Amino acid sequence: MTRYLTENSYANSPALFGEMVRVDADGTPQTLMIAEQFVPNQGDAWEWTLDRVRLAIHAAAFDGTDDQAGREAIGAYQSFAVTMGKRLAELHAVPAKPTDDPAFMPERVQGDETKAWAKAACLEVDRALQTLQNFTAWQDEADQAAAKELIALRDPLCDKIGEIAEAGIGTLRTRLHGDFHLGQILVSGDDAILIDFEGEPSKSLADRRAKGSPLRDVAGLLRSFDYAAATIAREPAPAGPPTADRRDEMLVHFVTTSSASFLDGYRKAAAAAEHKWVPNIRYAKALIELVLIEKAAYEIGYEAGNRPTWIGIPLRGLAMLAKRLLARRWEAVDE
Repeated sequence: MTRYLTENSYANSPALFGEMVRVDADGTPQTLMIAEQFVPNQGDAWEWTLDRVRLAIHAAAFDGTDDQAGREAIGAYQSFAVTMGKRLAELHAVPAKPTDDPAFMPERVQGDETKAWAKAACLEVDRALQTLQNFTAWQDEADQAAAKELIALRDPLCDKIGEIAEAGIGTLRTRLHGDFHLGQILVSGDDAILIDFEGEPSKSLADRRAKGSPLRDVAGLLRSFDYAAATIAREPAPAGPPTADRRDEMLVHFVTTSSASFLDGYRKAAAAAEHKWVPNIRYAKALIELVLIEKAAYEIGYEAGNRPTWIGIPLRGLAMLAKRLLARRWEAVDE
């Protein structure tokens, strides 16, 4: 990916200068080392975002009377959220272009594949709901109640997943980042530099190189906003105003506005691309929600096995997605 982006003059990732490769006896190349352009930066967007949101909360604390100062500070973050969306769409435009290279040739998604997407998402949801059913280390009664409510929605949710997956017919399957979140972005001045194209470390090389819907990267960044807010919510609230409740309201405001700004930047840049990976951009929302459901369901299993006290984060995310999806008719998904 790094080589391909460099060859195609994508400006917002470090250029590849060279690599050291060992070729096995059977001809299989093994990359040992790469050299990339150095990009001056202020660190990754994960820590940078946490710092900005913390400053917003403390600005509200110093203001003392209302949350206006904090909201203004969060408002100042929105231009960067737009930039992240724009740069990701510009990245996706590169592997969406026609090419003779089979590793990067975009492929049109057919109906059978969208059925497979729906099946995979439902299997992930099934695993998550089974995890919730067996989970006993609840620290919050509200989360436990939400889990029971979510488990009861299994059948209608999977039916709806099958419906929204149909929006993928005619879209492109391309190479993508594959592990996109705030930690995979460098803050360089007021710009966003996208890094680390090796994919999810837990997956095989074949899986990391596999083509998929570019909207998986979009969903990854949206979930990252949720995790950033949840990280701060677990920290001690300021000694004075805002109270914990007011702080949590501000965190919801951060996630809502930043998600909207990021998506706005992404949609505008995607609409301007010569080769569309989602020909009808209105259907992107349905596909993003499909991937968000699958990712939140996966996160439930991950948190249960690694950080049980964090299980409420993906649980609340999946519950919100399920209720929102089930409250709408399929015809309204793209509005």
